[in-house]
Amino acid sequence: MQLIISSIRGYSHCDTQLNSRTKNALIGCLSCVLLLLLQGCAAPTERNASIHSELMNPLDTSGLRFWDEYRSETENYNVVLELEALIENKQISDEVNHLALSGGGVNGAFSAGILNAWSEQGTRPDFDVVTGVSTGAIVAVFAYLGAEYDTELKHYYTQTPVSDMFRRNSLITLLSRNAFVDTTGFERKVRKAIDSKMMERLSIERQKGRILLIGTTNLDNQKMALWDIGRIAQVNTSEAQALIQNIVIASSSIPGAFPAKVIPLSYQGETYDELHVDGGISRQVFLIPQWINKSIKTSARAQNIYVIRNGSLKPRFNQVESGISSVSASSIATLIRRQGVGDVEYIYHYSERNGYPFNLAHIDDDFVNYELDPLSLDYMNAVYEYGFNKMKDNALWLAHPPSIPSPSNTVHHP
Repeated sequence: MQLIISSIRGYSHCDTQLNSRTKNALIGCLSCVLLLLLQGCAAPTERNASIHSELMNPLDTSGLRFWDEYRSETENYNVVLELEALIENKQISDEVNHLALSGGGVNGAFSAGILNAWSEQGTRPDFDVVTGVSTGAIVAVFAYLGAEYDTELKHYYTQTPVSDMFRRNSLITLLSRNAFVDTTGFERKVRKAIDSKMMERLSIERQKGRILLIGTTNLDNQKMALWDIGRIAQVNTSEAQALIQNIVIASSSIPGAFPAKVIPLSYQGETYDELHVDGGISRQVFLIPQWINKSIKTSARAQNIYVIRNGSLKPRFNQVESGISSVSASSIATLIRRQGVGDVEYIYHYSERNGYPFNLAHIDDDFVNYELDPLSLDYMNAVYEYGFNKMKDNALWLAHPPSIPSPSNTVHHP
């Protein structure tokens, strides 16, 4: 059951290296999912959704979010102008640094190790634009705020047992909560971390022009919402704080396994709501919305792109049993990996067209601890140390995705 946290939704390195215990848990989980989908056993929660909600302003404040896929004609946000202003306001000698963090469940420990080692080296930039989905949304908040949050980030991924955050719901509880997993511990941890002090820091950094974007998937309109977390923090209300907490929680909410997050909207005296889940359902990792590629003015200012894929981008052989559950599990793992490959390639081609240096990190074949229980602290610490040591040894960054063969696709030192 619990393996859905780290193997299916986690886009885990061990998705094709499952031991018998975790494989059986995964098969059982998939069987339950299929059964519940067929029976429709849980009663729906009454809601007030609107087909026009994407044009509405959360917190009755414009400029807090925009949408992926295509450019909506809405007053909510002009991300093109935001990015152009960020670039133009930099000192002429300064570089613009982008960091994109993917989903990956417990493999978020990989990016935590990288960021901690980067800080120790003294070469970690103050990223101008940070983006994150799923577990990458959690890391993105800490990465955006800088090295002073490294200890807290490390603690989250190396000293916090999965059982402290996620517990399996009983069948009776499952029917009333519409989710397999009780995420009370996880939600409590998120709400404790995003406190008034962090809200103030988020607001200050946004005032400098730096941008933190977290993606969630709106199930009602089947689109990816990109939330400007710093702008929300600048609203400076308890409702704004709760919204940021809910966005981070929603971005990590595996549909069906975790409860979806209802985000309220007030408009012309009426109250509406949207249903948001894991941003990774839409994209495993993102740097910019898909429609923005030709919208930003060209600039001679140097820009560097860093992408951390919290998982593997390479295929691995694993003999699959012919039963429906095993075939389904392997198919989902393959689909998730391929989606991640496509999203990384999209960012790479964007950087190549614009002449921006591209730097990619992912969990490669030299990670040898995949036989560990992927829900254990031992596994998370092994992933953390892998990312940490690869960064310290200057053996981390690739100039091309593994899916794009090139003579120059070797580790390089940005």
